[in-house]
Amino acid sequence: MHLDPLIVDLAIIIAVAGLMSFIFHKIHQPVVLGYILAGVIVGPFTPPITLITDIPTIHTIAELGVIFLMFTLGLEFSFRKLSSVGVTSTVAAGVQVIFFLVVGYGVGRLLGWSAMDSIFLGAMLSISSTTIVIKALEELKLKHHRFASLIFGVLIVEDLFAILLLVALTTIATTNSFSFLSLAAAAGNLGLVVGGWFLVGYFIVPRLVTYVGRNENNEMLTLVSSGLCLSLVVAASYFGYSAALGAFIMGSILAETVIIHRIETLMNPLRDLFGAIFFVSIGMLIDPKIMWDSKGVILLLSLITIVGKIFSTAAGALATGQTFKNSVQVGMGKAQIGEFSFIIATLGISLEAISSELYPIIVAVSLVTTFATPYLIKHSLPVAGKLEDLLPADLRLSLERYSHWCERRKSGAGKNKDLYVLVFKWVLNGIIVTLIFNFGLKSIAPRINFAFEDVSNWTRLLTWVITFLISSPFIWAMIFTSRKDYLRIRQERNLLKALIVLSFPILTSVWIAILSSKYFPLRLILPVTSVVILSSYFTLYRTLESYYKWFETTFLDTFKKKEASEAKENSFKSLAPWDSHLVNIDVHPNSVLVNKTLQEAGLRNRFGINIVAIVRGMKTIIAPHPQDLILPRDLLVTLGTDEQLVPARAELETPHHSEPKFPVHSNYRLKQVQTTETSALVGQTIRQSGLRERYHVMVVGIERGAERIMNPDTDETILVNDILWVVGENSMLERMSLNL
Repeated sequence: MHLDPLIVDLAIIIAVAGLMSFIFHKIHQPVVLGYILAGVIVGPFTPPITLITDIPTIHTIAELGVIFLMFTLGLEFSFRKLSSVGVTSTVAAGVQVIFFLVVGYGVGRLLGWSAMDSIFLGAMLSISSTTIVIKALEELKLKHHRFASLIFGVLIVEDLFAILLLVALTTIATTNSFSFLSLAAAAGNLGLVVGGWFLVGYFIVPRLVTYVGRNENNEMLTLVSSGLCLSLVVAASYFGYSAALGAFIMGSILAETVIIHRIETLMNPLRDLFGAIFFVSIGMLIDPKIMWDSKGVILLLSLITIVGKIFSTAAGALATGQTFKNSVQVGMGKAQIGEFSFIIATLGISLEAISSELYPIIVAVSLVTTFATPYLIKHSLPVAGKLEDLLPADLRLSLERYSHWCERRKSGAGKNKDLYVLVFKWVLNGIIVTLIFNFGLKSIAPRINFAFEDVSNWTRLLTWVITFLISSPFIWAMIFTSRKDYLRIRQERNLLKALIVLSFPILTSVWIAILSSKYFPLRLILPVTSVVILSSYFTLYRTLESYYKWFETTFLDTFKKKEASEAKENSFKSLAPWDSHLVNIDVHPNSVLVNKTLQEAGLRNRFGINIVAIVRGMKTIIAPHPQDLILPRDLLVTLGTDEQLVPARAELETPHHSEPKFPVHSNYRLKQVQTTETSALVGQTIRQSGLRERYHVMVVGIERGAERIMNPDTDETILVNDILWVVGENSMLERMSLNL
């Protein structure tokens, strides 16, 4: 029987990857390194025989690994979390990208490479590997640390920068020139497209998935979640963006659903399987011969990557007020390059802009830095602590004061929150209007042209009227949502706020005029838009208001449901000061602290952490009393630094004794015991017999002639010739039989 080579290849890859994962787990090394080594073993460059034959298909399947890794990251890192670290992420990512564009170009020129090779080298070194970092943090169980959240944010912003780099590099390679205008246009398109995905996704997807989840059918939920992920991946590819970006955005949209934990549980096996294939495929790219021949350049670039990433990322994080320790940890967690660097290298080769020797060198640098990543992350906290101790006392004090000042600035930012919300709503509605107008040109106009031939002017007018009517509730919102707030802001006597609010109608008119320029000649835009806007909004004011309010209420309902489901758990997060942050700790049933009071556990005295709340099923104990018990499966909402939380989690999340190797129930069985006239049990109730106390067994049934008594009451009297059905541990049952 003929077997497809792909199945044979997958069998070999999964078998070798499984073996490597077992070995690396046993020697307490990161499993991701075992996957890469498995790729080297089965790869085409390792003699004596070629184990894998269908390499292109394997790489295609490996791309699913990137997709599901990014998807599951999005499930845990919603847009709201990204926005909470947005400033730090943007600044740190921006500093790092600019730093490596400059340094990479300089190093390339010093090595005697061409200008184009040097430009691409800087771009390839500037982007870290999201998948490698995610896997390493998962294995080291550090995903919930404060610095890990910052790393996730920086990585996502970096991927957005990478998309802009691809646009810029394509322009440079094809025209030998650089245009800021084209880059700005690409950035605008990216923001528009991604914003549209989020808006449409938040409005539709959570409701759909929640409805599917009501059926309690895991198979259906898995298919729907995977289908949504892959659908946005296809959409991202259609718009010229990376599959990883589409997968992450869909994951972050699903993160707002109330059944997110079910989706995570169902998607993890897919992530693990395809993720393993992805890391094996990276190892398959490694040619040991090229690595040896270019070992000097590879080691130099690897060293520059590691040191440069730590320095530039830490500097960017410090600039936004992060503590020195957190900043160094973020830098050490990003000291590698990965999959996006391969995409940039592939672009350069396809455009014939760079030499073919650059690709294997970048792959080798990725390998070296990937091997170093788990160790850098693992030791980032002690290294950061030692580096902080080496700082001069004055510098350390200045950094602490700067961090505290930034924290105070953030806490004071709430004074302008109302203005930020208004600006955000105005921009959000502007994105929706822009999407509708673009949709009109691409989808509505061709259909009108098909119905009315050779009437292009009337086609433009009719298309504009339709798109205007569809977008009119959102245009109304751009103009009038600030009307009620203006009086309140005017009472504050803040001239800047008042001017910003008053500018909304003018800016809206300009926005609509720019969008309308695609439909009408310039001389007609202002008169047409002004007349239509004035006539529509003064005659249909209430109607448009009701339509918009319905849309806004429906849209925000998605977030309200999610917030309600996690409000008690997350309501304290804004209170976490400086290095402290909130972490949820699940109490293991066999933890040494189970059934102890908070005072007896001494978590605050021994570790310095505070128990903010105890979540117990549907009940939440806020600000628990020192005499409250810690029970199995409690979820403790704890506040502390990473140094304080690590030893506390070790006591709470791990069993006091080693887990049994076999199921406990294997030592228990059901036994029948018949009483006789001489039996000591006759005439006694089940409670009086003392079977539970003496032999740790339970009477679960009694056969008395034709009568059967299931789960008898403890006051039931045992009679002659009764057959007792008793459950207990084997040795105790035998002991009971001998004594009875």
